[in-house]
Amino acid sequence: MSTPSCRNSSVLRGTGLADLGSNTVDCPQCGGENPLPSGERLLACQFCSASLFVDRSGVVGHYFLPRLLDADNAVAALKRWMAGNETVKDLDSRSTIEPPEPVSFPVWMFRSRAKGGAETAHIEPAAPTPIPQLADLKVPAGQLRPFEAESQDVPRAEATIPLETARKWLDERGVDGVFESSLVELPLWRCGYSYEGGSFQALVDGSTGAVMAAVYPEKAEAPYYLIAAAGLILFGIEGLLISNPLIKLVVYAITGVPLALIAYWVARKV
Repeated sequence: MSTPSCRNSSVLRGTGLADLGSNTVDCPQCGGENPLPSGERLLACQFCSASLFVDRSGVVGHYFLPRLLDADNAVAALKRWMAGNETVKDLDSRSTIEPPEPVSFPVWMFRSRAKGGAETAHIEPAAPTPIPQLADLKVPAGQLRPFEAESQDVPRAEATIPLETARKWLDERGVDGVFESSLVELPLWRCGYSYEGGSFQALVDGSTGAVMAAVYPEKAEAPYYLIAAAGLILFGIEGLLISNPLIKLVVYAITGVPLALIAYWVARKV
């Protein structure tokens, strides 16, 4: 396995974990013994400058994804999502979008290898979040860069969920064969917007443009349920009253046309 690890050397070979002593930690890149201050979890090797994240289970690679979308592109991605099929009609034009804020959010990334040799990346949040879609994000391994705190000038959420907790979540999902664990800082844009007196918030992935939101103005489902119920009732009555199969099919077709038109009209309005 080869994993980017630090500024001075681009490749780290081995498990990516280091041995922890009571007051020191051995760097998995150069083997140098580093002091481990109490309560510190983000370290830089004093010998080779490798970026290390300290957890109870050891030391794992610490990386970040570059921010490829600027604020304007983030707003454009949000508007495209607003104009999609999940949200209420004209949300993109009827809402007021606030200036987006850049944030960095930590996730645990695990790589597993199946019996056939195929590798899969799995994501688990490293900090509490109300947005479950964060676990479904795809992290392009080729874009990962070694984390350098001095290069990050945006607010960062602290990684408070232990590595072992995230590994247990993987076990519950039936994932095995994990051979690599990393902490990855995701570049996000926090986008607030208001719609009909309500305030909402969405996150835009700064590397891919994917939009995530837990609560948002959704399309009303009640009209569709009413149309479906009306169709079932009408088709049921026609089926009971008409015994001739050919005539029944014709009547079904005639009934279906206005129902389809009504459904189309509802889709345009809600």
